[in-house]
Amino acid sequence: MNDTSIQSLDIEIVASSDGTVPPSGLVQVSLDDVSLADAPAICHAQLRLRCAGAMPINLRLNYDSQQIVPRHTYALSARIEQDGRLLYINTLKHEVELDKVTGKVRVTVDKIASMTDGFN
Repeated sequence: MNDTSIQSLDIEIVASSDGTVPPSGLVQVSLDDVSLADAPAICHAQLRLRCAGAMPINLRLNYDSQQIVPRHTYALSARIEQDGRLLYINTLKHEVELDKVTGKVRVTVDKIASMTDGFN
């Protein structure tokens, strides 16, 4: 890997409804090769960071372009946890054509209903 092979994606994570990341929230975003239908995705880049506050969350994900196969399909995935509990996750596939990306790539996450939602 050399410096010229490192590329980056500017990513904006948004919630499908009002979204706030609690203190000590752990945000994880990854770039995955999802080409093989009957096999697990292959992670090419991943970023995990702690942040808090209102969405959107803007970040930059670096990846090695020498590891990218032009005819493969790539997708971004995002999840937000707090203390090991899943709060938000993308439920739709966010394909990205790495050779055609200009500007920010938006990934939408949905809030996960907790056991106490709707109970008082």
